[in-house]
Amino acid sequence: MTELLLIGAGKFAVEVSRYVEDAAPAAPGGYRIERYLSLPGEEPQVPAERRVALAEYRPTAGTRVVLAVADPAQRRELVQGFIEKHGLVAENIVHPSSRIDPGQLTGGGNVIGPNCYVGVNAVLGGYNVVNYHCTVGNYSRVGSNNFIAPNFHCGNSVELGDDNFFGLSCTVAPGVVVGSGSRFQAGLTLFEDAPSGHSYLAPSRIKSIRTL
Repeated sequence: MTELLLIGAGKFAVEVSRYVEDAAPAAPGGYRIERYLSLPGEEPQVPAERRVALAEYRPTAGTRVVLAVADPAQRRELVQGFIEKHGLVAENIVHPSSRIDPGQLTGGGNVIGPNCYVGVNAVLGGYNVVNYHCTVGNYSRVGSNNFIAPNFHCGNSVELGDDNFFGLSCTVAPGVVVGSGSRFQAGLTLFEDAPSGHSYLAPSRIKSIRTL
């Protein structure tokens, strides 16, 4: 049995714990979540007896962890200032309903949700979150520490950098190159390359207007 420490105790951590539970039968010996680490400013969603504050936890090198936080900037800080600092091992969690070969994950710490598909010769780095119902086209390259919300789709030969946040139902056309450190509003479709360090918003949003 592989015991896991989940970093995070909020709503997203509860979702990730379900992915871990579903992935457990396929893991050698199975998985068991030993404890959740709650973070400053986070509203805990797990029972008090199952969590401890991050600042109070004394990690042991080699402990296997799952990063269960959504914000890429906070995730990057935890990777460098906690996981790597203490020599922890980030587990790849892949939901059994998803189609991805182990060799396509070139780094640890990825969380792949249900019903995802990663095409032939596409690869992902480390610490990416790919939520449910997402696809990555063949020969695409995904960097590290990207948070991809549900219903994301990209075509073939796409390149994504690091530390990006994609909202619900974003689409990236084939061959597009996306930089790093950007945020993409829900529902966007990218047909052109997207430079690093920007927030990408739809030019118009539907608003309700009261009829008199």
